[in-house]
Amino acid sequence: MTIRTKALLTTLLFAGTLSAAMPAWAEEGSFLGGEISANISMLNDYRFRGVSLNDEGFAIQGGFDWSHESGFYVGTWASNISDFNGASIESDFYGGYAGEVNGISFDIGGLLYSYPGGTNTDYFELYGSTGIDLGFASLTVGANYAFSNDNLGNQDNIYIYTDGEVAIPNTPLSLNLRLGFEDGAFGNKKWDWLIGTTLSYQGLDFGVSYIDTNVTGNNSDGRIVFSVGASF
Repeated sequence: MTIRTKALLTTLLFAGTLSAAMPAWAEEGSFLGGEISANISMLNDYRFRGVSLNDEGFAIQGGFDWSHESGFYVGTWASNISDFNGASIESDFYGGYAGEVNGISFDIGGLLYSYPGGTNTDYFELYGSTGIDLGFASLTVGANYAFSNDNLGNQDNIYIYTDGEVAIPNTPLSLNLRLGFEDGAFGNKKWDWLIGTTLSYQGLDFGVSYIDTNVTGNNSDGRIVFSVGASF
């Protein structure tokens, strides 16, 4: 998912990120002084930072989150992917701290990308973001950084992005926008962008987005992605 970020952004079809809970049909339970939530979604393509990780095929994704009123949280999230050095599942584990100061939100934490059954695949990122909610619109700016290690070909990786959401007047729809830039192990000055809309109906979230990059190739070309999901 940027992650708590990744899970949150999946609802908006911001495949990368994070960066972040998925579509919502929610009931929350209390555990160890915090709230537990779960999520599940289905998409016709899993796009991570603009690039398909499942050969432009069907994806089912889901996760669990625990958040405390203090702002600390942990969670896990998983998706099917195409073969990645022997792995067919991505499993993410993350934790961090989120809050708000004078109307400005922030979120910082760490994320482990794990690929069960894969060889030399796992890696770790630090992430952070800040945002503002104006009611009719919200804006978030963030970054993810992966340290150089053997699994990344002894390169580091930086991903910088901005997300926007605008309520469409007199409709239940919202307009979602993203622009991202990546350089390092996973991108050579790669840009990705997204424009889409989401609709909540009968406890489900439906989404459609156009996602593209400046990279050529079947898994990086422009693609319309549809999603439906729920959380509880």
